[in-house]
Amino acid sequence: MSVVDPSTLKFRGNGILHVTLIAPDLDAACAAYREQLGLTVAARESLGAELAAVLGAADLAGAPVAWLANPAGECILRLVEDPHARPLEPMFRHGWLSLEVLVADVDALVADLHPPFRVLRPPADLELSPAIRASQVLGPCGEMLYLTSIKEAVPPFDLPMSDERVSHTFIGVMATPDRDASQAAWAALADHPGWAFETKITVLNDAFGKDLASRYPVAAVPLPGQSLVEIDEVPLPQTDAASVLTAGERYAGQHSIALRLPALPDGLAAAGWTQIADVHTATERHVGLIGPAGEHVQLVVAGDRIPS
Repeated sequence: MSVVDPSTLKFRGNGILHVTLIAPDLDAACAAYREQLGLTVAARESLGAELAAVLGAADLAGAPVAWLANPAGECILRLVEDPHARPLEPMFRHGWLSLEVLVADVDALVADLHPPFRVLRPPADLELSPAIRASQVLGPCGEMLYLTSIKEAVPPFDLPMSDERVSHTFIGVMATPDRDASQAAWAALADHPGWAFETKITVLNDAFGKDLASRYPVAAVPLPGQSLVEIDEVPLPQTDAASVLTAGERYAGQHSIALRLPALPDGLAAAGWTQIADVHTATERHVGLIGPAGEHVQLVVAGDRIPS
């Protein structure tokens, strides 16, 4: 496969630009998103070595990649093939839990879904606000999607609305053993303290066999571009040792979000972030970060190439 010039692809201008999924079967995942969610394959390429390092996946350099675009032509998903990726539903590990994806009509969209998509919870209004209606779905790579319709403003949050069948990921949802530590890390990255509260998370209660009214400590930290990170403190049930990753393994499903910020904030290491790579292109700087719960971020900031 050839290397795609990023300047030929269209991306969102701010906030969460796109999400990287690890796909055990790239063609099957592309077909599912194309046929059922209406995304198009905008480009195929091979994963470059520098970007693989930013993603914390140096061993995947040269792996097949597909960019999937929404009806507006924006590339919102990057699928990287790894046939050896370990399947494990995201409810049973810390790090990225779900992509919250903005859609026009969640009821109509979910009614048309079939395998390899699996509906975990049917569309319902959220406890946080009846203006937010969502359904939780597992995707073809094992990723969880919160397919979400926003009907009206929900202050204090600045949330987008859309009339597109599928628009974009506007919230990255993560599971952490410590909400306060994760909130502090994301507050340092976003330069905003966010909000802390408690709410029920029915899809987790279902997965763990808990009372559906059980509540979790949650935080929300606003990001640019009408986007957010949601931080859910989730005590994990005891898992089978066979599900634990060994050296060189990775989970299938959601791997990283790409977030554009105007500059690299100071004090990230002290706030709990680990920087794993820093790559300069002609116009941008791509920094690989891992948060305190294991979540991966590809931070995109303005910056000129370092002179050789």
